[in-house]
Amino acid sequence: MKIDELSQFLTQVSLFKGLNALEISEYLSKTGFKIKNYKKNETVFFRGDFLKNVIIVIKGTAHGEMQKFNGDITVINRMKSGEVVASAFLFGKSNVFPVDLIALENSKFLFLNKEKYLNLIQSDKRLLLNFINEISNKSQHLSKRIWFNFTNKTIEEKILSYIKENTTNGIIKFLPNISALAKQFEVTRPALSREISNLCKEKILTKIENNLYSVDFQQISQRNV
Repeated sequence: MKIDELSQFLTQVSLFKGLNALEISEYLSKTGFKIKNYKKNETVFFRGDFLKNVIIVIKGTAHGEMQKFNGDITVINRMKSGEVVASAFLFGKSNVFPVDLIALENSKFLFLNKEKYLNLIQSDKRLLLNFINEISNKSQHLSKRIWFNFTNKTIEEKILSYIKENTTNGIIKFLPNISALAKQFEVTRPALSREISNLCKEKILTKIENNLYSVDFQQISQRNV
């Protein structure tokens, strides 16, 4: 990816909000960036690896996962193109990856030297505010996730909350797939599939194609979820 193309892409990334492509290009030339490719199912980082760079997904998707003592895998979060990886762990006492990061498809990641990036955000208030907003938003998302897992006791309640938060124009897509979502909910895939089928029977969901459904919010509102 050429620097001009990369700079244009980064205008849509949270860390560079408000900057134009020319400004970003100039900053990139100062940081000495690297782009690395990863294949589907390849481990990008292992839990405990030191976080020495600002990392941005520029193509593909990835997710963080943690293995329990019994061998079960829990999916922590899913990242798509344009998202910043582990931004809350860049600074502070523990600069290590909290989970394993796995590429879900052939992907590209941008690496910016952390120390040079620190010099940049000290020189440009926009970059500093963008970074503060980035880590604040991640912290708020984590709090919301914890609240979600503690307050929604049933599988149905978890699905309905997920639908309300992720539906666009009346359409919900269970991402990246039902199996991964089941791990995120910490339930079995058959149990999750069964609840989705029940919601279809009750006309709350209408299947369009694999993993894609239309949503009847009038029916959901009657559930008081």
